[in-house]
Amino acid sequence: MERDVAIRIDGMLLGILGNLDGIAHYMKNNLPDKEYSKLVKSIGSSMGAIADLSKSLHSMFPDIVLAELRPRRPRKGKKR
Repeated sequence: MERDVAIRIDGMLLGILGNLDGIAHYMKNNLPDKEYSKLVKSIGSSMGAIADLSKSLHSMFPDIVLAELRPRRPRKGKKR
């Protein structure tokens, strides 16, 4: 796979994750708790599968991980 293709796929996956998150919030605000609990599990499973796919792209091309998604590294010499 080419790096540019991986970047495009990863961007589309992030969009899907955002949409699924929006759906889950909408369901939480508009469905009875029992119905929400039953339905949200499939949303969570889908989000997990998409995150796994994104991680596999990141393992092939570590430099495509967005800066805001990279873990912060403590700065040397500075105490928090």
